Amino acid sequence: MAYEKELAFAKKVAGEAGLIMQKYYRADQQVETKSDDTPVTIADKEVNQLIIDRVKAEFPDHGVLGEELIYKSEREKLWVCDPIDGTPAFIYHIPTFMFSLALVIDGVPTVGLAFNALTGDTYTAVKGEGAFRGDQPLRVSSRAWGKTSRVIGAFKNILPEQGLIERGVKTIVGYSVVFKGCLIAEGSVDGRVWDGNGAHDIAAVKLIVEEAGGKVTGLDGNEQRYDRPINGAVMSNGIIHEELLNLIRRKVK
Repeated sequence: MAYEKELAFAKKVAGEAGLIMQKYYRADQQVETKSDDTPVTIADKEVNQLIIDRVKAEFPDHGVLGEELIYKSEREKLWVCDPIDGTPAFIYHIPTFMFSLALVIDGVPTVGLAFNALTGDTYTAVKGEGAFRGDQPLRVSSRAWGKTSRVIGAFKNILPEQGLIERGVKTIVGYSVVFKGCLIAEGSVDGRVWDGNGAHDIAAVKLIVEEAGGKVTGLDGNEQRYDRPINGAVMSNGIIHEELLNLIRRKVK
């Protein structure tokens, strides 16, 4: 298997990150508000520093692009990390927050992992080798656009609500874009539109969703690099992807 060492590394540090999250889950999380008005906890910071320390020791020629901390982010091989995706869920004790880590080589996600520290669910992918939850292969849904399709997190500022209602599309809300991406990869839901710009939010699930047969692009439908800020994300089973993009275009107009 390609990148066997890198995948093993990702799994090992995910376990360590999970212990940190469990340590602070019902303890003093030392919540602060960042300049963008989003929360950050001591667990976010400790997990991000853990990744930097472990990468320095194991892959000294690699860098780290984390949500809270970065190290040598100009390097071609980057570990792109969201220490806790869905920090509000972590703070409110809603078990949908995820640890996310991707090895990005020259802008392209090559190894991806998403880990739920409370359920133990581990989603992984290596480019060209499929996506898995544990040892179980993942496959996106085959649901087409319409009354059977399920879009999670369809916010009004991105998708026109009427466009969803017209087609009877089921909409679901919840925390963590990584968690939602994993639901798409396993076929539980069919699409997600997200308007953020952090590569750390999407790098791992980009690979996991696509290795499960789905599609992930920017909000404009184009491919993008994951070693720099991105233009949001449209994640889908591939079948409803163009419909989601069409709704975004309607909203923009």
